[in-house]
Amino acid sequence: MNNLMQRVLVGLIGIPAAVGVVWVGGLTFNLVIMAITTIALWEFYQLSASKNAETNMIGGIMWSLVLQSIVSGIVMAHSFYALNWLLALLAVFVIGVTVMLAAEMWRNKPNALVNVTLTIAGVAYVTLCLSTLMVLRDVTEPEFRGTISETGGALVLALFGSVWACDSVAYFVGMSIGKHKIFPRVSPKKSWEGSIAGAIGAVAAFWGFSTLWMPDMTMTTIVVVGLIIGIGGQIGDFAESWLKRDAVIKDSSSILPGHGGVLDRFDSMLFVAPLVWAYIVLRQVVASNFGG
Repeated sequence: MNNLMQRVLVGLIGIPAAVGVVWVGGLTFNLVIMAITTIALWEFYQLSASKNAETNMIGGIMWSLVLQSIVSGIVMAHSFYALNWLLALLAVFVIGVTVMLAAEMWRNKPNALVNVTLTIAGVAYVTLCLSTLMVLRDVTEPEFRGTISETGGALVLALFGSVWACDSVAYFVGMSIGKHKIFPRVSPKKSWEGSIAGAIGAVAAFWGFSTLWMPDMTMTTIVVVGLIIGIGGQIGDFAESWLKRDAVIKDSSSILPGHGGVLDRFDSMLFVAPLVWAYIVLRQVVASNFGG
């Protein structure tokens, strides 16, 4: 089976399954995100081996699962924006950092500084960023609730759909008229023309999804979130490509035939999801303290 057929087959199975999981939401969605995050973290630690690092893979994954379980529990209780829960999550992250530092002394491996830094970086980059998808699925603000569910199901589907639109538009425009390379040291084939078209495509796609599923969303929010997807998503793609290029590998793994690894498929979402969550939180803070 050639690469194109593998990609098509995985897409035919994966896309409906992903839509179904987002639609169902709740614990099912959280468990799937936890599984995806765990695999992506494992892939990140595999990348680290190319830098002669011996990350504390078992410790990092266990720490990641504890953090994800806490996020899932908070989300299921609809209490994520309660300060005490956020402080508890921060406390567990701080405890994890100290445990990883202490454990590294007992492991007695060479390159201790690199080992412990990459172990912690993996949890910060992969676990914390992807876990925000659980929070976004539980968003209850009127603008982000729509015809699909009473919480953020429409938002999460719109994010994934808009990321895909951004990638597709950037690829086809870049292949057609792309002449000015945007970041050849990291991704030699990507151009400014394709990147700008991708950002426009992301805003247009998010506007379309919002019109269908979240009719109460304001144009300001549509444009801001659309730009987060179009710009932040592409930066996330570049960042993961940069890590792979530094590690001298093509894909983060071969777990998804024709598509590479989980980290390859969620590289844009690693930036998009936390940035959208940050926008929602900052907007709430501004509204509660300054009105409007």
